[in-house]
Amino acid sequence: MGEIIYNPYRPWIMFDQDGTLNQWRWIDVSIVATPGYFRTVEPHKQVIGAAKILNMLGNNVGTYGAVWQDGHSQNDKDWWMDRNVIFIDRGRRFYVPCGTEKASFFYELIGRPITRADILVDDCSDVLRSWESYGGTAVKVRTPENGSKGTWRGPSFYVDAPADEIAMYLLLVQRMAVKETAMAVSM
Repeated sequence: MGEIIYNPYRPWIMFDQDGTLNQWRWIDVSIVATPGYFRTVEPHKQVIGAAKILNMLGNNVGTYGAVWQDGHSQNDKDWWMDRNVIFIDRGRRFYVPCGTEKASFFYELIGRPITRADILVDDCSDVLRSWESYGGTAVKVRTPENGSKGTWRGPSFYVDAPADEIAMYLLLVQRMAVKETAMAVSM
């Protein structure tokens, strides 16, 4: 099978790395900032499987990860991705400097407005709300480590759901978002 060609102007389905594609551990930030830490995190295999299915279906699938400015965390995250999410090449891995808003960074990166067809899958409700404020569609991954306060009211799925069900759910959410947009424009 040939390489999947992606088009930055087509809608994206973006997966956060920490807490979404892999397990987030609530530990001291000094440990998280240690070189080599990101090489040790456990993959969320069902979410990775869903991303792989979406990629095989020809969707624009990419990843997001926050990194420190010293460069070691990006190297560690690429090392991890090269072993666990090999179907997403480095050209579709986006690294945001720690403290930078993901939505504004992505908006600048792709050179076009974020649309309702652009999906962000993340474990952090604040990041998801920001994505929506830029016009995108946000989907929360619920893990044992998050989702306990009930502040997220939008689309969500559980990290241990079957990969094919997660993939089909994300496509359904995307289709519904596009349909809602088309209906609003035609009114």
